[in-house]
Amino acid sequence: MIRLHMLIGVLCVVVATSPADVFAQFGNSAPGVDPRARRAAREQVVASVGPIARDFVETHGDEAVAALFACSKPVAVKLAQFHASGDLGRLPRPRDLLLAIARPGCGDDVTVWAIGHAMELADRDSFDAYLINPLEYAMGLKPLATGTAEVRARRLQQAAMPIRPAAPPHANGWEEMAPETKLCITGGVFLIGVFAIVMWRRRQSAAL
Repeated sequence: MIRLHMLIGVLCVVVATSPADVFAQFGNSAPGVDPRARRAAREQVVASVGPIARDFVETHGDEAVAALFACSKPVAVKLAQFHASGDLGRLPRPRDLLLAIARPGCGDDVTVWAIGHAMELADRDSFDAYLINPLEYAMGLKPLATGTAEVRARRLQQAAMPIRPAAPPHANGWEEMAPETKLCITGGVFLIGVFAIVMWRRRQSAAL
């Protein structure tokens, strides 16, 4: 029961938000989760999995705790060993994989498959493809090579899209006018000014 409460406390943000949002939020702290509860969860999972989990949870924090809680003890030990060997750190975004493992229903299957295919997942496109739907690959429903090709094709297509040049600063109307137009306007303003002065002097003379 205690372990269940710990898991609920750590996973509440994982379930409520997308993996990208969770990754950003869990960098230093999980909003809304008491730091004491988070520390207690780390200690609980280390006590359950064993000392090998200590460096794992201190390095990857709440994501590691959530992933370990999502696995059975034998697989949790394998995941901690995966980190200790350095193989987890060779993946493009280790914490994103931990968040995928922590998804409901993923746990053991996603972990075991990822550990067994670590060399393939070191490729960024393959890694991204796996994270989209890890159970699809873990259950053998789709070859990783197919998903990798799809992700790579999308990435290359986006990279090939032309970048629109920035619009030039909008010039004011005066700068856009032809020189002849500017001359006419200047002359007109000058004549209006002269006419205004003449009329003013006439009024002054009439007043005298």
